[in-house]
Amino acid sequence: MVRDINIGIFGPGEWLKQVDLEQRYGVTRIAVRRVLDELVAKRLVEHIHNRGYRVYALGPKQRREVSEIRTLLETAAAGGIVEQATKQDIEELTVLAENFKQAAYYGTILEQIDANRNFHNRLLELCTNESLTELIMELRQRGPAAPVTRWRTVAQLAKATEDHFRIVDAIRRRDVEGLKAVITSHINDKGPNLDLSKE
Repeated sequence: MVRDINIGIFGPGEWLKQVDLEQRYGVTRIAVRRVLDELVAKRLVEHIHNRGYRVYALGPKQRREVSEIRTLLETAAAGGIVEQATKQDIEELTVLAENFKQAAYYGTILEQIDANRNFHNRLLELCTNESLTELIMELRQRGPAAPVTRWRTVAQLAKATEDHFRIVDAIRRRDVEGLKAVITSHINDKGPNLDLSKE
């Protein structure tokens, strides 16, 4: 259901009928209710008393605030990531960045989502603060992180692809400030056009 929300099958503000979800996913009403309650806790879905459940719709102010919080948290993780990363970690991140590039140009939205998640999950494995990682992962699952709202154009996909390689380059160079700048740009779809390929 999270994936279906992310790819836009269930749009922001759309009501989620439990009987329809039972049929779509082939599960019981109890299972549907449990998942919906979990998604309410994650703020992907909201429960309206006496009306039901609907996909949570962030307003512009809330989207901006979530982006600001993600920027603070993810840049705070940069130092630990740079310090922790081994040569093997960097090689694995490079492969995952390449996988996302292939999915961006030739894959489906589902393949893009999976490749993006794999890259960021591997990156966050290098964060030394587990509580910080949990907060980042929670925020990445809602609001501006949802790919269907982020990758509407080829240019946006190309930028996401380029950002992944810049993230890896910054880690390879042990450049904490450079990594923070790329993360900020990546989250906010703006920022410095850094050339991290040069020494």
